[in-house]
Amino acid sequence: MGEDIFSLRRTIWQQLADLIGNSVGWRVDVNPALPKKCVVIGAPHTSNMDLFLGFLMMAVARIKLYWVGKDTLFRFPLGIIFRALGGLPVNRRKRTNFTAQMVCFFEQSDTLRLAITPMGTRKKTTHWKTGFYHIAVAAGVPIAFCYVDYGRKVIGIGPSIVPTGDIEADFEIIRHFYADVRGRYPENQSDIRVKPRT
Repeated sequence: MGEDIFSLRRTIWQQLADLIGNSVGWRVDVNPALPKKCVVIGAPHTSNMDLFLGFLMMAVARIKLYWVGKDTLFRFPLGIIFRALGGLPVNRRKRTNFTAQMVCFFEQSDTLRLAITPMGTRKKTTHWKTGFYHIAVAAGVPIAFCYVDYGRKVIGIGPSIVPTGDIEADFEIIRHFYADVRGRYPENQSDIRVKPRT
């Protein structure tokens, strides 16, 4: 993958990010043992402000998170910016297996921290989408817990787990971690569970 833009001008980026973080009263806390390859789940996601705070975290901690977007978004000139910000273009017009595409990205990369928001929306839902879990299992990589806690004004990445394949048991661990994390709009936080079978 491309070079981390936040490391190109470390001092400038970090000083600016620290200044912004201090001015709005937020603290960044990233686990120094964050794996080089992992699926990073971001929760709870209830506001567009979460994205701004995510960029703040990357700048302060000098890490780069990758994300997936439709390849049509990556046309010139915006494509240059999106790729620099960690965007990975995916062709959704072809009937290709999305999980398999993500596994290929991991296989081709020395460092890849793929960010996914399991809620899939900023509105409350009865369950999380499980695509992130299946990608991690197929790629053989850990799942790291990224959080935006408006209660404590902390954004960070905590521990990670290696998925066992027992999705219910692993979701219990995830649910326990996020139990006390409060989004900007707590009423919109989704239930952390697998979609009930019908």
